Amino acid sequence: MMYKFIMITQINPNRQIIEVKPKLKGFLISYILFSLPGFLAGLIWVVISIIALLSVVTAFLSAPSFSVEESNTLSLETVQKGNSNGVLIYDLTGEIQTGSRSLPGTARSTGIFTEVVSKDFAAIKADSKIKNVVFRLNTPGGSVFASQVLGDLIKDLLVSKGQMEAVFYFDQIAASGGLWAAYQNKNYIFGSRYGETGSIGVILEVANFKKLADNIGYSQVTIKSSQSKDIGNPLRELSPTEASFLQKQVDTEYAKFIKIVSEGRNIPESKVKEFANGYVYTNSEALNLGLLNELASINKAVFRAAENAKLSNGYSVWQIKSKLGIIDSLLSSSSLSSLIGKTTQTASQINSATALKSGVVYAIEPSRL
Repeated sequence: MMYKFIMITQINPNRQIIEVKPKLKGFLISYILFSLPGFLAGLIWVVISIIALLSVVTAFLSAPSFSVEESNTLSLETVQKGNSNGVLIYDLTGEIQTGSRSLPGTARSTGIFTEVVSKDFAAIKADSKIKNVVFRLNTPGGSVFASQVLGDLIKDLLVSKGQMEAVFYFDQIAASGGLWAAYQNKNYIFGSRYGETGSIGVILEVANFKKLADNIGYSQVTIKSSQSKDIGNPLRELSPTEASFLQKQVDTEYAKFIKIVSEGRNIPESKVKEFANGYVYTNSEALNLGLLNELASINKAVFRAAENAKLSNGYSVWQIKSKLGIIDSLLSSSSLSSLIGKTTQTASQINSATALKSGVVYAIEPSRL
């Protein structure tokens, strides 16, 4: 913007008046040029917001109501087209936990929920064309209880299909409770050349916020029937007796884990204890330790499962197609999904830190060891 200064002294000799007049030549064009990108960006965001809002509203109005019966129906996606009989690749992805998902239609990759797996397996049992299953494992672990339940569910499914051997494919990460569930069955295990296996160990975390509470002046009165009824209360120290009691629990579960690995992989317990230290190994190292049978692609795992089921050439291969609604699709492809995931994870960590869980939890990630 250009300004023209005019000095006038004739009106009052005792003062000067400076009059400023903007020179508008080229100003309007410059303003439009500089404002146009911001205006267009704002307009684009408004349009996107309207489209997203309409999509959400449409999804709510058109989506069918969720029911237990609907969850028992599996939508299969063909990986290899063949005859009417074949092998199913079943993905076990995420933390192993009891219960079901909080939202219907959420992708199975959000976690291994025992209730969901149970319903899926019931549908697989009822599907006569599925002759065998390859369990593709991608899990950091989970609770002792949920891992044992998962192992039992796998065994029950295989028995229903007349199979004695569980064929697993250890993909990116197979750790902790995932190994318990796999080795709980007679198994043959293929592993990705680039994956990791291990974290054999047990961990129980008890938070202590006593000093923090004292600093902010917070106190709590606990009325209890016995001295250790509130064991794990984050507002007080564990007594030596309580710490010893919890350590015995961890040691007991660890001994069970060692036994499961030893029997499941035919490795002496003394040898298992040498590498059952919570560390995660590359699949090449895991192969040398006896935790895997072969390093190969999942195609070889499918081939073995087909052989076990005595399928002739030309069999089909399927995997389960996740039922993602419009809302789930929008969330999964946006930064909002990441924000929600991080917020939920943080809340989960805070909640788990302020209360003692009923089950012992396996070490989940190498970074937490």
